Amino acid sequence: MTRKNLNPGNDDSGLTLIELVMVLSILGILAVLVAVGPGITSAERINGAAKELLADLHWIRYSALTQGPDASCPELRGIGVRFESNKRYRLFRFNDRNGNFTYDGTAEERPLTAGEDDTRQRNLHASLELKLKRGGALTDPDNAVLLFDHYGIPRQTSFGFQQMSIVFQHPDMRELPKRCVSISFNRIREGIWNE
Repeated sequence: MTRKNLNPGNDDSGLTLIELVMVLSILGILAVLVAVGPGITSAERINGAAKELLADLHWIRYSALTQGPDASCPELRGIGVRFESNKRYRLFRFNDRNGNFTYDGTAEERPLTAGEDDTRQRNLHASLELKLKRGGALTDPDNAVLLFDHYGIPRQTSFGFQQMSIVFQHPDMRELPKRCVSISFNRIREGIWNE
């Protein structure tokens, strides 16, 4: 038995108008995503990195207020963060071995909890970088240290009071808004960086 085609002009080898509209719509959506995708994802990465640092700073400040010395950190003076580079920072407990109320280097860093083997390291996405505001310029951190004492007050390595602004940016996409985390005497805030 042969199949009889009732519409001799329709050979089923082409696209219907609905199929053509659907294909063009999908291609248009993909083109828009490709065109604006890197900017959107990079902006979200910047926001995420700033919020992660904000959460880490709130947590170490709270921990500095509530934790006391223990066997692994008998001379606990506070909890800190060391910005190793523009791609990485490290969270630690400050064990003042010689009792001089001065951070004397990485030998005085201890893990955040007794069960950890090393200080906690946070790495930024490869496309992002962080900078510190020093004077009127944004500079690389170069092992800058921020400590919180037992009163939750931000301190320098010499235990003087400290204020700091950390800026997150995408170095290859200058048009993206930068985000900052600012630490002052009694609060930690996150927002858009206005140069």
